[in-house]
Amino acid sequence: MIRPALELYWPPVPGELAIYDTRDGRYHVLNPSAAVIWSAIAAETPVARIAADLAARFGIAVDVMQADVDAFVANALQLGLLVDA
Repeated sequence: MIRPALELYWPPVPGELAIYDTRDGRYHVLNPSAAVIWSAIAAETPVARIAADLAARFGIAVDVMQADVDAFVANALQLGLLVDA
C-alpha cells in the first residue's frame, strides 16, 4: 500500500495543495491533477482504483490515466513523499 510519508503535512490552502516536509523544511506545491491523486492516496485509495476513477471522471482512457498516476507515484516515491508500506 502506497501512503504519504509520516513526516509530511499538507494543511488546507485555498486553491492549491502544498506539502511540507519536516525532514528538510521544503514545500512541494502540487498542480490540480497531482493534488487529486495525492488526496486519493492519502485517503488510502488503491492506485489502480485512482486511475480508473479519474479516467471515468474526466473521460480519459484508463491506460493513459494509469500512466499519469504511475508517473506521479514514481516521482513521489523517489522524492520520499510517498512510501510503500
